[in-house]
Amino acid sequence: MKKKVLSLMLVSAMAISMLAGCGSAASESTAAPASTAEESKAEESSEAAPAEEESDAVTVGVSWCAIESQMWAEYQRTIQAECEARGITLIESVAENDVQKQNEQIENFIAQGVDAIIIAPADGQAVVSAIVECNNAGIPVVMANRAAGEGCEVYATISSDNKAMVADEIEYIVSITPEGTKYRCLELVGSLTDVNAIARQEGFEESIAKYPDIFELVATVPTEWSGDKALAGVQNTFSSDDTVNFIFSPSDALLPSIVSGLQQLGKYNKVGEDGHVTLVTFDGAADAVTAIRDGYVDCVTVQDATVQATLCVDAAVDAASGKPSKDYIDPGFTVSSENVDTDYADFTGY
Repeated sequence: MKKKVLSLMLVSAMAISMLAGCGSAASESTAAPASTAEESKAEESSEAAPAEEESDAVTVGVSWCAIESQMWAEYQRTIQAECEARGITLIESVAENDVQKQNEQIENFIAQGVDAIIIAPADGQAVVSAIVECNNAGIPVVMANRAAGEGCEVYATISSDNKAMVADEIEYIVSITPEGTKYRCLELVGSLTDVNAIARQEGFEESIAKYPDIFELVATVPTEWSGDKALAGVQNTFSSDDTVNFIFSPSDALLPSIVSGLQQLGKYNKVGEDGHVTLVTFDGAADAVTAIRDGYVDCVTVQDATVQATLCVDAAVDAASGKPSKDYIDPGFTVSSENVDTDYADFTGY
């Protein structure tokens, strides 16, 4: 069987440390620990991967918001590899976070008569009109990492439970916090139009509210996933209140800016050292995992891009084959300074 991957656009999976406007991989590392997400991936793939003849005539379009982070580069790499291995014809487009451009690209997929479309939306609400056109054309849609807004139908949404994953991080911090410690928190927020960013904000605020004796929210800074805004937020917050000792980042994409700000302030110290600012982040990029190993970041909760991308292909093939939708779940996992060299010794991030 001839296997082929078509591309409407040449996509450059940029290995920038961690810019993630698409919420939150130039990932040469792909393996999550065998006991966790990799095992889940293997089980899902073995159960859901279609027989070769079932994939022969399947053409899948993938509409990317952008490929500008380690996570998304890993997502793309995995989808390309899965489609090639299964004999699926793959057509890709990249919107560079332009919602109008993304809608036009999806309409182009419809005109080409693809069997299913995977959408990583720049804006879940803005893409609704294009999904309605898919609905009218009878083409099933799978949402990658972000849910669609109301007013349309999708076959499946592949994502993480953002609130639950942030809650796990806060529970970890609570479990290692010495009695009498008080965290004065700076909360960075991603895009206010990003459902993942909103869920992470809600998860953080709801979680720390359970422990008012331990956490106090001093400042909340919207960043629109901009490193410059994150840097300014760190600098301005510490300028106003030098007692802040905890930063929550909704994505590793903002970590370089946070680190830069703390270094300029003379506050980038290791875990356990005097003056350490507790850092909690989200996504699982290689730089965050390295920073944990180096002793500067306390924990990161990982949405497994490899698992999610494989599940997207599973769902697209199921949808094209007329199978009923089911749960396609990425459970995620938390990597901390306590387990990075034991339970997650083989995980180097995306």
